[in-house]
Amino acid sequence: MSEIPMEYKVMKKKFSKKLQDQVGDNLVGIVVYGGASSERVFSGVSDIDYFIILKSLDKLSKSLADVYNELSEGFNEFLDNPLFAALLDYDIYTEDQLPIKGNLNGFSPIRALALKHGELLYGVNPFKDIELSKDELISGARRMIQDYLEKLTSSLFMSEFEAETPEEEEANQQSIEAEKIFLAIDTILSSAQVYFMIQENKYVNMPDVVLYAETKPIDGVDNELLRTAGLLRQGVETEIKDLFNRAINYAASILKLLN
Repeated sequence: MSEIPMEYKVMKKKFSKKLQDQVGDNLVGIVVYGGASSERVFSGVSDIDYFIILKSLDKLSKSLADVYNELSEGFNEFLDNPLFAALLDYDIYTEDQLPIKGNLNGFSPIRALALKHGELLYGVNPFKDIELSKDELISGARRMIQDYLEKLTSSLFMSEFEAETPEEEEANQQSIEAEKIFLAIDTILSSAQVYFMIQENKYVNMPDVVLYAETKPIDGVDNELLRTAGLLRQGVETEIKDLFNRAINYAASILKLLN
């Protein structure tokens, strides 16, 4: 893990300015949330999550399709740049789709909490003053962990594509195995992340989750698994025996703590 690398800082500044130039008055706000909004990232692994807010549909000065075309022109400049393409992740919402007082409007409470503590690059952050109860956060955390568990258990039965040659078959097997390993690690780290977010009542970035594994071990869970998963996420060559079963048990342990 490292402090925010220069390419992250440069992309945030350039991307924000580009969208302002492309979209103009129809742009309400740009918020970076997740790891890239904090002081540390997993360099080369963490992406930059942008939350782009447009005016409500009845206030746009042109059609939504035209505004999307303008956004696409801005995106393409960065997607064509290998330095930035791997970092770029984004969601686009109009004001009509955002939470209103007392109603999250379909947003995950965990995501709303991350956005509340995000980095405002332009305009306004409509999540800044949102109030989230502990019950809402726990409910959102449980749903998120259950989704990870469902994806992970389903991946264990993932069928292989039909290959024409032994080389293609081996490459296929390696690809599927790598995908399952990534999902298992993500399940472990994300389960711990939402647990610590609820305890701290704020967004906790992934590097801090790994630090917490050392400084704030969770009673009743496999803390060594969390530490090792953090090393794997950072690209450190290590091995976890019985990874998939341990990942499933880890997530289930966090769910139990959130009852």
